[in-house]
Amino acid sequence: MRNWVRLGGVMVCLAILAAPAALLAAEVPVFELPELVKMALEFSPQVKASKSEVDVAKQQHEQAKSHYYPQIEAVAITGVAPNARRPEVRGSSIYFPDPSNRIHGVSWFGRIDAHVFQPLYTFGKIAHRKKAAYHNIKVKEAQVEEKKGDVIWDLSRAYYGLILAQQGIGEVKDARVYLSDIRERIDRLLRLGSPAVQESDRYRLDMYEGTLDKFAAEAEEGAKVAYKAIKSLTDYDKDFQVPLELPQPSAPPAALEHYVEKALDLRPEFAQLKEGLEARKLLVEAAKADRWPSFFLGLKGAYAGAPGRQTWHNPYSEDYFNTSYAFPYLGMHMHLDFGITKAKIGQAKAELQQLQNMQGTALMGIPVEVAQAYGKVKESYKKTLGLDKAYVNARRWLVTELSNFDMGIGKMDNIFQAFERYGQFRGDYLIALYDYHLAKVQLDKATGMYRVRLPGEKAVQSQ
Repeated sequence: MRNWVRLGGVMVCLAILAAPAALLAAEVPVFELPELVKMALEFSPQVKASKSEVDVAKQQHEQAKSHYYPQIEAVAITGVAPNARRPEVRGSSIYFPDPSNRIHGVSWFGRIDAHVFQPLYTFGKIAHRKKAAYHNIKVKEAQVEEKKGDVIWDLSRAYYGLILAQQGIGEVKDARVYLSDIRERIDRLLRLGSPAVQESDRYRLDMYEGTLDKFAAEAEEGAKVAYKAIKSLTDYDKDFQVPLELPQPSAPPAALEHYVEKALDLRPEFAQLKEGLEARKLLVEAAKADRWPSFFLGLKGAYAGAPGRQTWHNPYSEDYFNTSYAFPYLGMHMHLDFGITKAKIGQAKAELQQLQNMQGTALMGIPVEVAQAYGKVKESYKKTLGLDKAYVNARRWLVTELSNFDMGIGKMDNIFQAFERYGQFRGDYLIALYDYHLAKVQLDKATGMYRVRLPGEKAVQSQ
């Protein structure tokens, strides 16, 4: 019996020691934005699809490069062939025992024809297209970076929206505490018959509580939507949490010109245009090169055999069913047409001009976009400073009015006014803080600076 008691004591001790570990294992992880961004980029179907386009472009480059190497064409056939014996010399004439206008039995035959040719000089047909394919790879890689920026923007909106909703729910709870405190004062004074309060104060209080119910419902629904959005963007199927409060704001560390320069350096759209222009220029040159011939080295050969036909080595006549030969040669290939090549050159030039116009539009539009995002960051930052001061002092006002009322020198109307201003300024402050963080994300997207600090990847080096 004593041993069982000891064993039971040991088991209880082990359970006590294991309890903290079990609690830790059951804790819900708290994810910050960089962690969620890494998860979203690893999962994103849009990013994966863009990376697949890069793989396609790489294979196109390999295909263009492979035109430098020899190419082999071979055709093998089999079938039946008429039997034939070698001709005989009879007197002064040649006698064919099996002439071609009669069949003297048939047998199987096999034949293979092979043609090998190696390009020597093509006036740039291959070189220009190979280089254009390489620049197309760079275009597709820049498109991947652009897709990453879109994913980061979508995730950031959901992330900051979830934190804002959570803070809103917390603010509603705090406001309910104030209203409960005010209700106790009103009920106590009404029971005492104090002239400082009226029955209508209860109705006004109920009105505020109804408004809080509305805000609470909106915040709870917003939190659910944002939470599901994050799960969808990251493919994370377990429970998680985010920080309870939005980070404090800070002023932009540099002037607008700095961010415009960063955009010209890092924005993936500029990389696409730059590499696309190079590719288009090369395709124009390749189209021009199509007007010139291509020189190549070739090797042509054939081998055929039929057991029912005797070999006849006649240098002026080839037996299709029973022969073998191979010979090298130099060749030239040239294509002539009446307007097709000219039209292709014109099309390539028009596409190049279109891309140049797009580059000019981007050079005008992107700095404006950066300026708008930069201005929004500064505006939101200043708003948060002003609203922070406003709601802090509104709270002090509310506490002061509650104290004054308790001392008999305040009015209930003043308490309600202070409560309204506090709720208004606190809500406006949180929305301004949310706008500030989204503006920062938008500025990163407009300048391409998100590429410098992509989590879990080799960051792009800015100049």
